[in-house]
Amino acid sequence: MLKRKINDYLLNWKQTPHHMPLIIKGARQIGKTESVRYFAKNNYKHIVEINFTLQKEFRRIFDKGFSIDSIISEITFLNPSLVFVPHETLLFFDELQDCPDCATSLKSFNQDGRYDVICSGSLMGLYYQQIESNSVGNKNDYDMRSMDFEEFLWAKGYSPEQIDELLCSSKKALKPFSDLEMDIFITAFREYMVIGGMPAVVQFIRAEQELYRHTADAAADSS
Repeated sequence: MLKRKINDYLLNWKQTPHHMPLIIKGARQIGKTESVRYFAKNNYKHIVEINFTLQKEFRRIFDKGFSIDSIISEITFLNPSLVFVPHETLLFFDELQDCPDCATSLKSFNQDGRYDVICSGSLMGLYYQQIESNSVGNKNDYDMRSMDFEEFLWAKGYSPEQIDELLCSSKKALKPFSDLEMDIFITAFREYMVIGGMPAVVQFIRAEQELYRHTADAAADSS
């Protein structure tokens, strides 16, 4: 399992007292499902995963209303092997866009508090407008993107110190690359572009440059 930035976010979310249900938004095939599965496996005794695209029969678990006990009863009728233990169980609802009623249930899950809930989906345009209207005030959102350049460097095995050195050199004119750093950066950059990361790496470096400029301006203003 590759290290992703969402890993730390999910841990912080779980450790936050009285955390609300979480909706992870993002394009298809960027690692949302696998990231949640990895987090769940390492942090919960029991995991209930439902995919509303592949398991269409589960879209009806809300037909009798949004009582948590009613929802759990409907789920266990469809799959008696699933186990629900309060405060030890994560419910993972995948492909949320195919079941807007699930978003409505998040208010009940939030108020009940016995089970952690993570939803994931390719939520764009009209899809998310309906999801948002059904769950406003009872969930947190996380926008997940495809692997960025820093995550790619993690996957290549570079240490945090090496990555800081490369990224600092890429965004600061005051600290240019050494010849070795330039060779490493260009090689990694080319490999990243081959796997389709060009838009993400440009976005990442621009964001880093903007953050550096903002920090430098703030330091200048305070001096």
